[in-house]
Amino acid sequence: MQVTPPGERPFPTPPTPNAPDLESATFANRDTVVLPDEMVIRILMYLGTTDIAVCRSVNRQWQTAIDARHLLARSFYRDCHLTQQTNSLAAQRNLTVDRYYSDIRGWLADFGNGGRETAKQLDNILEDKYFPEVLFFSIPKLLLNSNELTYQNIATIGHSGVVTDASFSPDGKYLVTVSTDNAAKLLELEGGQWREKVTLRHSAWVTSASFSLDGNHLVTGSKDGICKIWQLEDNQWQEKDNLQHSTSAINASFSPDGKHLVTVCDCESVKIWWLDDDGQWHEKATVVHSVELVLTYAQFSPDGKHLSISVDGTVKIWELDDGQWEEKFTIGYPHDVTETSFSPDGKHLVTVTTDRRTENAILWELVDVQLQENVTIQQWQEKATIELSGIVNNVHFSLDGKHFVTASHDGTVKICGLVDGKWQIKASIWHSCPVGNANFSRNGKFIVTTAYRDGITKICRLADDKWQEIATIEHSEAATNASFGPDDYQFVTTSCDCTAKIWVLKNKENDDNS
Repeated sequence: MQVTPPGERPFPTPPTPNAPDLESATFANRDTVVLPDEMVIRILMYLGTTDIAVCRSVNRQWQTAIDARHLLARSFYRDCHLTQQTNSLAAQRNLTVDRYYSDIRGWLADFGNGGRETAKQLDNILEDKYFPEVLFFSIPKLLLNSNELTYQNIATIGHSGVVTDASFSPDGKYLVTVSTDNAAKLLELEGGQWREKVTLRHSAWVTSASFSLDGNHLVTGSKDGICKIWQLEDNQWQEKDNLQHSTSAINASFSPDGKHLVTVCDCESVKIWWLDDDGQWHEKATVVHSVELVLTYAQFSPDGKHLSISVDGTVKIWELDDGQWEEKFTIGYPHDVTETSFSPDGKHLVTVTTDRRTENAILWELVDVQLQENVTIQQWQEKATIELSGIVNNVHFSLDGKHFVTASHDGTVKICGLVDGKWQIKASIWHSCPVGNANFSRNGKFIVTTAYRDGITKICRLADDKWQEIATIEHSEAATNASFGPDDYQFVTTSCDCTAKIWVLKNKENDDNS
């Protein structure tokens, strides 16, 4: 059997009519030695989700082992790299069960017969150690099997200025909004209802807000030159530290382990900070550039081993070596690289480059290069080039690392992926004006896109290996951003109309009959 790379097709189509079933399989009645279940499980766990599904359909022993050990759900969960969570498994399980009771179960009950049946199945395995994996697998499966989806606005957050961004915490329990009114608002999901928890204030426009991976810390950046660190203590968010900068702090984000922080100053520098054992943040390194150059962003790779810094069209890759950050690689030339994104495993990087006539997405791979015997170094090597159209405003990888999406000024969204082993454009989504952002859902089967001028947000779904538009949402003014929550059925949109809106996906058939 050909082994499919993990995450290639998490929801496979049923076997063709010519495929053997459990009763008619040629090998089913042969006098063969039955492998022990533990050996079968070890073998199956090396396969991708598609191959596990095929194995389940042709052998009763395998079917029993797969169902009893939740191998499909575990494989899908693994494919999406969620095991990189820093939470302990026990804490993660308890948090998942709490969210299931407080919010998810109610959504399933409202979804229709399929949702109610899924809830019954989940109720029976609440004590199972693989409950988080099964829950994560069940929700996108339910959404993808629904013939027609609709959406409902469940909360609106108002500001006195433009809302430029909003994001969910990794556990989906909190949401933070960012506005030009010098404030970020933090909301908490309680009993299925979003309630405003606290307003986090700066003395100037708040430019960014980002949660740590464990969900217990939040950093906000502002044009007042201060990045504030907030910590969750006894269910209250408290200000813990102020990181001072001489100019506007336009972006800030945590490393995956929460022990480092990178902040970007407007037209000055990038600073890398580290957290000591006493909970205090200290400046560890500063990347200074000339006044003529412009810094646009900096981001950690998901594995925390690399840091990319954009300096006026070039990307510098820094690496953590023996506790010190060192510059290792430079991609592009002045006015060349405009956007970058790391793959979830940190081993690939996509850069968007321009030669003043066309834009290209270039995929890079981190490879081992042997200089001489017993001397090996790592280098970023170009693996593929995809020609794009229009200025690219945004690029993101999917969590399974099998696709990336670009949002362009010409109104197009391009979804790129592997076709016969080669990276190429697989689908396009069209808007009538420049597209500012495009983001995948956590399961990689939904994309949300936002257009600047017309206020339109689009939701698209991958079905039968084709991307289909399933919803169009309008704000009264330009849309600024949109992203999915970690549960896959909630998403948030932000707009120049001074609001952020939280939505849920619903089964249209059940909605029509209610």
